Amino acid sequence: MARLRLSRIAIPVHFLALTFTQQHRFRIMSALASVAEARILESLEAGEDMTLAGKGQPLDLDGYFAAPSSLRAGFGMLKSAGVVPPEVEAMRGVNWLRERLAKVTSVAEREGLQKELMMRETELAMAMERMKRSLKADAVG
Repeated sequence: MARLRLSRIAIPVHFLALTFTQQHRFRIMSALASVAEARILESLEAGEDMTLAGKGQPLDLDGYFAAPSSLRAGFGMLKSAGVVPPEVEAMRGVNWLRERLAKVTSVAEREGLQKELMMRETELAMAMERMKRSLKADAVG
């Protein structure tokens, strides 16, 4: 690939064919990458402990690309924060109610749990349907 050399920055020639907005985004991303790289090099030179999860292991991006593109950024932020999406939390709640229902012996308590389980399952089904419709609308539009 041909590169145009300006001062200390090598710019791909196809960069010149980009629109002004695209060039602006490229410059911002290049600046952010430069800052990130500088900080990483500083910490390595300082001998800081670089114990990262999965260090030296190949990245598993199957889960990332399995998620719809419109949700990837949000899912990534939730994962980084150690939080699961609300739908997953609802599924856990439904499973917990099912397990509890299997262990209950009291008729009154069983009826209360069955009502609660039915309500939670309905809420979960509605949330999943909303998500499907939203994804379908994003794909069309």
